Amino acid sequence: MWITQDEANVMFARYCRARFGKVAREQVRAKAKALKKRGDLDGFIVWSKVADEIEKLERSAAQPMRPTSVAAA
Repeated sequence: MWITQDEANVMFARYCRARFGKVAREQVRAKAKALKKRGDLDGFIVWSKVADEIEKLERSAAQPMRPTSVAAA
């Protein structure tokens, strides 16, 4: 089974959150910036997409979960 680039970005974003915790987004953005500074635009794009995925994960984690109703049996 092959994974898409988008799926890989999500997987790596989850890894970075587990590895770096609350500073994951800043760590990943710093890596992207360093790559751009060295002229690696492809690397910059990929790491920026990972940082975007981290932001999405942070937003979804910040939203409270809705209670579910339990149907009477």
